[in-house]
Parts: sequence; structure tokens; C-alpha cells
Amino acid sequence: MSGFKAGLRNRNPLVLVAAALVLVLVLVGLESYFSTGAWSGVPMKYWMRKASDDYTFVSWTVGANKQHPPTTPAVYLLGGSTAREAITSGDSLAAEIEKLGGPKVAAWDLGSPNQNFAQSLAIADNVPNSPAWILIGLNVGRFTPDRGASMSQVVGRELLLKSAFLQEYVARQYGKYKYSRTILPGIFSYVASYAEEHGTVPPKGSLLTREYGQHRYNLKHIHSRAQKEKMVAIWNKQRYPTFKHNLDFNLAMLEQLLIRCRERGLHPVLLELPNNRDLVGARLDHATAEYQIPAQALAAKYDVPYADFNQELDLKNADFHDLSHLVEPGRVIWQRRLAQELVRLMGADGQGTSTPQ
Repeated sequence: MSGFKAGLRNRNPLVLVAAALVLVLVLVGLESYFSTGAWSGVPMKYWMRKASDDYTFVSWTVGANKQHPPTTPAVYLLGGSTAREAITSGDSLAAEIEKLGGPKVAAWDLGSPNQNFAQSLAIADNVPNSPAWILIGLNVGRFTPDRGASMSQVVGRELLLKSAFLQEYVARQYGKYKYSRTILPGIFSYVASYAEEHGTVPPKGSLLTREYGQHRYNLKHIHSRAQKEKMVAIWNKQRYPTFKHNLDFNLAMLEQLLIRCRERGLHPVLLELPNNRDLVGARLDHATAEYQIPAQALAAKYDVPYADFNQELDLKNADFHDLSHLVEPGRVIWQRRLAQELVRLMGADGQGTSTPQ
């Protein structure tokens, strides 16, 4: 590195050109290493910034599947932290589908904090179509992200995933990121946060590892009824205006997600995520209707299934950490119903082309 720096200080133009070319090659190689999923050759535990690092889990998992496509139909659950907490695990969902008479599948819960539709689009643009079922989780929170947070996924923030489709859409529709052809900004941001979390020098010369933990919430720690009641009031007073302001943008991005899924031969499903109806009642119905009606119209336009079975389930307030995040008892109930829905949709062959016996 010292020699490289010395080359940059050299006034000979040929040396400067050579140094610049080396730098370009290094950056191209770094971008390719992440965007192709090659980095998944190193076990995930070495990349985790902390046990709750959902963004690394999602990025690494998609990269690993890109490098080594599943040999069975794949199921990917997308959404924010509500999606992350909705099921016990991807493996248990896959086992339940098969137990109920469905096909043998591989499943992953790729929920991550405040996952916006641009990030979901980047996931759908990278997973192999083997075939793949893309469960696009919906709730009021998914329509609150603003344009800036969503469009920054073009350069790999927060997911280390490259999507030319997303970049072209954002550039064409909003005039942003016209010349952003790499996810290097996201990679540098990830490296900086990794160094901040772990430190630059590993203790005793060994690399720190972290095992991913999917769930943040459990039955031992749930909010009280009074706290949940306050959350409803806060959402209607503070979050609803944000939801209203960003609704059209997020609906447009959701439509692009459906378009890309169809272009790639994926099987998208619009899926209503869990909600604490027992406590909330009808107090969020006004916002729910504002996104559900156009979302259902999109489902009809692109011939995409729209699944909403929450009102069928006997979920109680005690099954929720707050207004939407399930804890242990509720996850089992919700996952079982999701598995039943997928058996119906996927058919015996996992292609959605035959009726299961």
C-alpha cells in the first residue's frame, strides 16, 4: 500500500495513469465480489456486524442463492421487521408446507427493519428463478418510507444488492442516480460500519464471528395494553401524515416490483402481514383501506394472488409484542395458515400449475 501511495505522489504522468488504472481495477473487483454474490463463499458468521444484522443476513443469503441456486422451489418472505417476526423460521415453514401435502421447498424469511419496496425489488432482481415464490408482505408501515431512503438502494444501501432495473427506473422516473452504476457507496458504508462495530484489530489475532438471530421479540417481553394503546394514538397522529405523503411513491415502487417479478418469471404474492386486530380494532382501517384498495387493483392488473387471512385467525393481543410483531404462540398459528395458503397456491409441483392432492 505504501508503494501505491508513493506512485500517486509521483509526478510522472505514466505512473499516475498506471496507479489510477490499478485503483479502478481494484474497485471493479470489489464491486463484482459483492454484486455477484461471490462474498458468500466466506461463511456468514464472519460478515455479521452483530447478531441482529438483518441487512447482512438478507444480502448474504441472496448472494449465496445466486451463486448456488436452490434445487427445489424457493419461497422468500419479504417485508419489514413484522415479516421477520411473522414465522418461526424459513426451515420450519418449508417443513410445514411439505407436511401439509405441498412440494418440497426451501424457504427464507428475508424480513429486515423498515424494508422498503425498492429493497424488496433488489431482492427479487437477484434471487434465482428456480422457481421462486416472492411473498411481498404488506402493512401500513411498508408505505411510510420516503423517496430518499428507498432510492438509496440503487447504490447498495442498506442491502448489498445491485439492481440495474431499479437504477434505470429511478433515473427515468425521478432523475436520480442517472450515472450510478455500482453499489460501491453501499459497500464502503458497510465496511465502515463493520469496522466501527468490530474495531480495526481483531482480539488476539482471531476474526470475530456472530451467529444470526432472527427474532428480537419473545413472550417474556411484550408491551402492556396501555403502551400499545399509546402506540395506536401516536401512529394516527404522527405516522399517518408520513404514510399519506409517501403512499403514491410506494405504490408506484410496488408496481415496479410486480413488473420485475413477472419479467423474471418469478411467482409474486401480495401478502397481508400480521396485525393486532384484537387491540387496534378499526382504528387503523382508514389507512389500511388507502393502500389495500390500490394494492388489490395492482394484484388484479398483474394477475398476482392477494392473500389476507388475518381475520380468520384466533390471534389475541397477548400474541403480539406491540401492534404487529408476533411472539412465539402467534408465530406458530400464523405460519401454519401461511403454509396452508402456499400449498394451495404452489400446487403439487411448486410451479402453481397443478392442484395438490
